[in-house]
Amino acid sequence: METIIAGLRRSLGGAAFLVLCLFVPGATPALGQPAPGYKSVRLFGVDYVSAAEFAQRFGLTAQWIVPQKKLRLKSQWTTLDLAADSIEVWLNGLKLFLGEPVVSRSGTLYLGRRDAEQLLRPILSPGSAKPAPTLRTIVIDPGHGGNDPGNQNSRLKLTEKTFTLDVAKRLERLLKAQGYRVVLTRTSDRRVELDERTEIARKARADLFISIHFNGFSSSRVSGTETFIMTPRYQRSSPQAERTASMVSTNFPSNRFDHWNALLGYQMHRQLVQHLKQEDRGLKRFRYRVLSTIECPAVLVEAGFLSNDAEGRKVASPAYRQKIAEAIAAGVKANATTLASLRR
Repeated sequence: METIIAGLRRSLGGAAFLVLCLFVPGATPALGQPAPGYKSVRLFGVDYVSAAEFAQRFGLTAQWIVPQKKLRLKSQWTTLDLAADSIEVWLNGLKLFLGEPVVSRSGTLYLGRRDAEQLLRPILSPGSAKPAPTLRTIVIDPGHGGNDPGNQNSRLKLTEKTFTLDVAKRLERLLKAQGYRVVLTRTSDRRVELDERTEIARKARADLFISIHFNGFSSSRVSGTETFIMTPRYQRSSPQAERTASMVSTNFPSNRFDHWNALLGYQMHRQLVQHLKQEDRGLKRFRYRVLSTIECPAVLVEAGFLSNDAEGRKVASPAYRQKIAEAIAAGVKANATTLASLRR
């Protein structure tokens, strides 16, 4: 049996093999079936579930890395590392940010219930929600433009708006070659308001929205790649604070797609980290306007830091920008493969 599985892994590739694993008895809850209710524990005003119960529901075994502080949940297909008092977890070597920190109580680690159900469950068991969306029209959103330059590196004369448009056009060609209908929110150096960007996606009947950006920071030492999806209702964004308390309880249009956003974000971030080989700054959630008002699964990519000279020089290279476009296209392909398998 192990020989057969190893052969399938090689022949199907990562994304398709992950979907196949969902059919393995005991690996995850059955496809299309809602996850059983957890026994919640109220801690610090938040509902938590024990990591042991979470592990049991997904066919994982628990192993202490550091007793009562660091825990590894593991199966043949999955490795999830948790640490007490941290919002960072590592899923199959990829960094994910939780909305609530992991808590240690009486020798047990606890996960926020919403983190378990709205971030981890969609990734580990994408078929636990139905129906899987179709993927025909993709809207690419090159960040900034016109009198909004975005992040800049004055030392190297780098401007975010120029590179986001270049990567978007490269990505457009790749996705059209895969057979998708592709729409850009801007095709030239012009300012497009945030609401106009989501309106373009609505009119195009977008099935997927990809917003492309490059980061900046006060310290030039900071580098790496990070990916954002919309924050689910009643959760705090990670790791940034909300602008207003009312935002946490607001049911935004894009919250209809929380399950598929989590799956998309994980697959997109994995491809970016693997292709670009930059520091993994994590899959994060935030209520950016283009993510909150969009009416389809959506992701915002921060493909690198222009404020870091070494990373900025890479972004300035056309060959590296092509690599970024190829990484995003690979993320789309991985997501499409999973969705298609769930519709069979």
